[in-house]
Amino acid sequence: MKLFLFLILTAPMGAQILGVFEPFTKQENGESWAFYNYGTDEIFNAPWGLLGSEDSEIYAIFSQGSGVSLYADIISSSGSFVGNYSDTEIDTIRCDVFVEDINSFSDAEFYILAGGTFYYSDSYVIEQSGWSGLQSSLSDDQWYIFDDEDGEFIPVNLTSTILSDVSEVGLNFYPISSAADGRAVALDNFTLLPDLTTPEVAISTENESAEISFTGIEGIQYTVQTASNLQESSWTNVDSPFGIVGESTTIVPMVNKGFFRISSQPFFVETP
Repeated sequence: MKLFLFLILTAPMGAQILGVFEPFTKQENGESWAFYNYGTDEIFNAPWGLLGSEDSEIYAIFSQGSGVSLYADIISSSGSFVGNYSDTEIDTIRCDVFVEDINSFSDAEFYILAGGTFYYSDSYVIEQSGWSGLQSSLSDDQWYIFDDEDGEFIPVNLTSTILSDVSEVGLNFYPISSAADGRAVALDNFTLLPDLTTPEVAISTENESAEISFTGIEGIQYTVQTASNLQESSWTNVDSPFGIVGESTTIVPMVNKGFFRISSQPFFVETP
């Protein structure tokens, strides 16, 4: 089943925005992405709307036992997915992927093209046919370049200089063999997000109140929550969700002893 996202807003034309989200509901958006076939060394407009699907997505068909790529460049979705990731504070890539036949499928990986060099995430082994969610951090997860001379992947750190010039982003899908020929893989709900690491929280008490402090970042909505025990159903919001960049402090009256936490969720901004 697909992962459904929330808080959908409208993005200005041609602007790269933190939280940019492509659900491929428009055929022109879907076909502005690209499909590369490793077997034939050909690039096509990405096919849109997989036959028999209840939703809209882009897809590719395996052939000649070779991998395929689905990706965005400057002409895809009004150029919303390429540009300066460093200045925009993009750190996380998230999407949904579909595998028609898991028995003939090997793995998938994210990749970016920046400054003329390809960078690859770790490989993701998908457990079952159908839809799954994938996510990779540009800062916390390991990325690699491929050394053509030695024929091996070399770990690298994605620096702010590298991420300031992203011209292509997408996924590579690999079959086990030609047994996958004619089988489909698909991509939906592609999103560029900030660092999703939960912020560290400092809590101090004085008299009959508690002071909850943390540092917020761009693109995240925060909610201070409290509970009398640690059961998930016990947590309630102290106040309305809010966005903040920098230090935040909330003073909460304490009648009895309790627990506190910060709930964080990213904003999603749909491409035009």
